[in-house]
Amino acid sequence: MDDPYQEEQEIILSRIIGRVEKINESMLELNRSIEQVNGYNASIAEVTELWSTYMRNVTWNLKNQNELHPPV
Repeated sequence: MDDPYQEEQEIILSRIIGRVEKINESMLELNRSIEQVNGYNASIAEVTELWSTYMRNVTWNLKNQNELHPPV
């Protein structure tokens, strides 16, 4: 005896599988984008650390030379 709902279930399952494949592709693209953004953020963090160290050294040197003027 044939299942009257088998064809409908197969159609629904194929639609679900198709959507899951599209979601997987989208997630892979999202992961690639996040890796790229993380790379940019690492570069920015490195520059920020260098700039902070530079400013700390400049402030220390100006204080030691008594040339640090109060903020305007």
